[in-house]
Amino acid sequence: MIKNYTASNPIRIIVEDQVLPVLMSSAIEAFDHEHKTPRGKASSGLETYGLLWGYVIPSKSEDSASKIIVTTATIETSAVRHQDWVQPNLESVEAKKELIEQYWPHLELVGTFHSHPYESLNDVKEVKGWRASEGDREHWPHIHEQIVSKQPLMAHLIFTVTELKKSGWAFPTEIEGKNHSGLSFTAGKKKLWLNSYTSVCIKHESEDGEIESKFTMHEGPIKLDAPALSRRMLDNN
Repeated sequence: MIKNYTASNPIRIIVEDQVLPVLMSSAIEAFDHEHKTPRGKASSGLETYGLLWGYVIPSKSEDSASKIIVTTATIETSAVRHQDWVQPNLESVEAKKELIEQYWPHLELVGTFHSHPYESLNDVKEVKGWRASEGDREHWPHIHEQIVSKQPLMAHLIFTVTELKKSGWAFPTEIEGKNHSGLSFTAGKKKLWLNSYTSVCIKHESEDGEIESKFTMHEGPIKLDAPALSRRMLDNN
């Protein structure tokens, strides 16, 4: 647990380069291509869901940043997908956690990932679609408590996708808010935003001396660090 944790403690999320192809390709696949089922109607423009793996480095002083390092990612193919929401199968999440902890003990479940698809750039701008929804803010502390209650921090990434009318290029731009941090960029005819949030476990002593845990969204400063993404956008556009 983070010692002397307060809501003002900074958190830094570091996404390593090999993670980004998984996140970007799965978000674009769910956006572009129909997902078919034997009995259901095929749909595109869907949200997708995945898990982030790596490790956490707690802060070593009251004013230093805790770090969440994401080294790999997996996609939840059993998640129920919709144009406006995605629902992971928690049994599947738990099974993956047990499998990876058994055979890759250097990896921990440190976060979640999902996408936000939009039909047009105007739609994204109108509702600031790169931001977390109310449902996201309810889901993140819940899955933190249900699946990794011993983890002090979890990172939560959103990949927002929309289609442009023509191919373009724009210098990667930082997205910064009170409790989120990310990047917006263009890749071909796709405009994308990668935004980040964190949920935290705060321990406190109750009046009867019991140690209690509260899972909530972090309201302090966050910094998303994905330098390889910026470099690749610059070098390949």
